[in-house]
Amino acid sequence: MMKDILTTAKAAELLGVSVRTAQLWVESGQLPSWKTPGGHRRIPRQAVMDLIEDSTLEPVDLAAHAVIFAGKGRGAEWSRAGLPGSGLLIDVAEDFDTLQKLLEPAPPTVLIVEQAEDGERKKLAATLGNDARYRQTIIITMTEKGAASPFARSAKRIHLQMLPDVSAASAAVMDYLRSSLQDKTDPAAFDLPWNEKARLDAVKRSALIGSGADGRFDRLVRLAAYALRAPIAMFTLITQDQQWFKSRVGFDGESTSRDWAFCNETLVANDFTVIEDLTRSEAFKENPTLNEPFGFRFYAGAPVRDPLGFALGSICVIDVVPRSLEREERDALATIAEAISNLIRLTMFEGGQDRVLPSTMELAPL
Repeated sequence: MMKDILTTAKAAELLGVSVRTAQLWVESGQLPSWKTPGGHRRIPRQAVMDLIEDSTLEPVDLAAHAVIFAGKGRGAEWSRAGLPGSGLLIDVAEDFDTLQKLLEPAPPTVLIVEQAEDGERKKLAATLGNDARYRQTIIITMTEKGAASPFARSAKRIHLQMLPDVSAASAAVMDYLRSSLQDKTDPAAFDLPWNEKARLDAVKRSALIGSGADGRFDRLVRLAAYALRAPIAMFTLITQDQQWFKSRVGFDGESTSRDWAFCNETLVANDFTVIEDLTRSEAFKENPTLNEPFGFRFYAGAPVRDPLGFALGSICVIDVVPRSLEREERDALATIAEAISNLIRLTMFEGGQDRVLPSTMELAPL
């Protein structure tokens, strides 16, 4: 019956991947298919359903981390290269003991295993790949003699060639991850991290949007303004199309549209961000806050994270004159970001949301 036969586009929709990824699976034989007399691919619905994970299982709360089991001598290079634009924190190991510790708190969103042709590493990848706890983790194995094109054994089990240059290997991983996203017909007016959907789920899970005033956050925001000698300080939360201020000093209003948000730069960078002169940033040349009555010229922000590492927004300071930061000021803002992240953990715990709080994850020092 025709309802049991799918086009490549429909198969991709059901699997939650791009059409390009579904085509790769067809070409590799992972999705059985045949050609019609007109040359169009057709796929059995049952073959697609076999790839879809068992929805009856309890969902797994993935950490916003990429764990990289680097090849010998490549760990430092992976730490430098990271996975830019992924929105993930990067943890790197070269030995099994370190790797085990990195995997303990919560399953990572992405796990990369280099030199996967090695017996012990190959066994590890196979074991984790069959472990229900890691069924939602994207596990990428890399071998030196692997094919140049990605080979997808399933939606979450990918094989790539291990490139000699780590930066090139990082770029290849990001190319695949971006290709695995659903095709976008309405691109955003601002940059987005690769894990934006999961990040937005984390923002919703935090239950902070629209919540009432909290003196604990207010005190830390005032401290940021004082420590960095800035007229404006904010604790922002970034939703799909808005930045909402949980706490603020020196600025009126509860929110702005996301395309006004300097904090979106911190979100995408997933790191401490400083823009010394906003008028020299191409990204903000049309931003209305650079004009009167605001006249903003300087921005510095540090990510604020939930217990699983997702960047919910940032603690930031803004000034009306261009300036730079001293090392002590940078350290102060980073420490305040950690303190706010700790308060979020406590707030979620008090609200009974301990299911997403890894029991082995320690609080950062205040």
